[in-house]
Formats: sequence, C-alpha cells, structure tokens
Amino acid sequence: MLGKLIKHELRGSGRTMLPFILVSLFLSVMAGLSMRAMEHQQDYSWFSILFGIVIFLFVAGLMAVCIMSVVVVINRFRQNLLGDEGYLMFTLPVSVDQHLWSKLIVSAIWFAATALTCMLAVMLMLLCNINTFEIDWSEVGYVMGELGRMMREFGILHIVGYCLELLAMFFVGACVSCLTFYCAMAIGYSFSNRKVLLSILAFFGIDILFSILQSSLIMLLNAIPGVERFLENLDLSRVNAAGSMHIVLLCWVLYLAIHAAVLYIPTRLLLKKKLNLP
Repeated sequence: MLGKLIKHELRGSGRTMLPFILVSLFLSVMAGLSMRAMEHQQDYSWFSILFGIVIFLFVAGLMAVCIMSVVVVINRFRQNLLGDEGYLMFTLPVSVDQHLWSKLIVSAIWFAATALTCMLAVMLMLLCNINTFEIDWSEVGYVMGELGRMMREFGILHIVGYCLELLAMFFVGACVSCLTFYCAMAIGYSFSNRKVLLSILAFFGIDILFSILQSSLIMLLNAIPGVERFLENLDLSRVNAAGSMHIVLLCWVLYLAIHAAVLYIPTRLLLKKKLNLP
C-alpha cells in the first residue's frame, strides 16, 4: 500500500513541480543562446536589455523551482492530511506511518530533482557556449585518466561507501527538513482556531528548542568528567584517511536520524490522537 501512496503522491505533486522544472530548463537554454548571440552583436543597446531580461528569468526560474519544492511539501501535507481530503485519506486501510513515509520519500525525490535541475540548467547554459571555450580535449582526457587511476588506488569500495553514506545523509536531512514543517503543522492544526498562525509559531518554537537542546548537549558533554580527556585521546590519525571519512559521515547520519526521530514521534502521535480536521 505504501507504493500506491507514493505513486499517488508523485502524480499529485508532479502536476505542480514538472512544469516549473521544464520551464527552468527551457530558460537555461535561452540564457545560453542569448549569451552566445551577445558575442556577435555590433550594437548592444537593445540586445543588452533583452539579454538582461533572459538572464533574470533564468535566475528567477531556478529560484522558483527551489521555492516550489518547499511549498509543494508543505501544501501536500496540509491538503491531504490536515484539510478536507483528510477525511478520505484517514479512512483508507493505511496506517499513519505509511502516510508519513510516503510524504517523506516523495519530498526527498523532489528535493533531489530540484538539485539536479539546478545543476543541469547550468550545464545546459554552458553547453550552448561550449564553442566559445578553448578546451584542450587531450588535457581533459589525461585528467580524467588520472582521476580514474586515483579512484582505483583509493578503493572502489570506499567510493561506493561514500556515495551510499552521502545518499543516506541527504535522505535523512530531507526528512528532518520536512518533519520540522510537519510537526509544526500537526501542532497548529490540533487546535480549533488560528491553525496557520499557531503552526508558524510552532515552527519557530521547534527551531529555537532544538538550538537550545544542541547548545545544552554540548555544555553537558563538556561538564561530564572524562569526556574531554576521551576526545583528546581519540586519535583519528590512527585510522586511515578513508576510514576517518566513513566515521565522520556515519556519525553525521546518526545525528540526523536522531533529530528526525525526535520530530517524527510527536508528529505521528498528533496525527493519530489529536487530529482536528475542519
């Protein structure tokens, strides 16, 4: 059933996100072509204005995609689970956990799509002007060959491990971002009146609370006898560089996972016990 929820969520959110993505890619090509045409103009008076407009639209398009990815995450959660559609969604033979996980997975997909869209847009703009760059392809081939040799010496398994750890860090980080909004809205919409205002206040309250908790945790660790000595004796240099990087990435993933769990539990309980549909 989770797969069906993900499919339904992708279809619903895709109606909003896909047009923004396609428009931003189209604007990147137009920006690249306008940059190329700018080099062949004799009179820049009128074309410079057109060029400035195209570049402005290109930047605005990328910003719009980034903003809409957040807006869609918030709006889909509010409409599907906290609005009128909630009466239908919560009558389905689906648990609250499945509802939340479908939202989190699809949100992470759109965050990744947004990042890829921004990178692809810049690449398309540069590719439209590739003839204007003086590229020594033999030098590029040499650099790529050296890079491949270094990767083989470093270890393919380590590189695969880094990729998996970075993907895990991205997904859990996306979950933390989404759950911060979800938890705030779950708190705000558990009341009968002024739900949006209370959700906004809850969002800032959660942000302040976690800032205080992080500062308090650091102070507590520093106050515990033996912790400072343990950290001083912890010598990552005894571990090779590859292993040290794995330790850092895995610790960061663990921290984000704990952060996500702290937000997930109250969100789940509020949706299950304190849901106040309009």
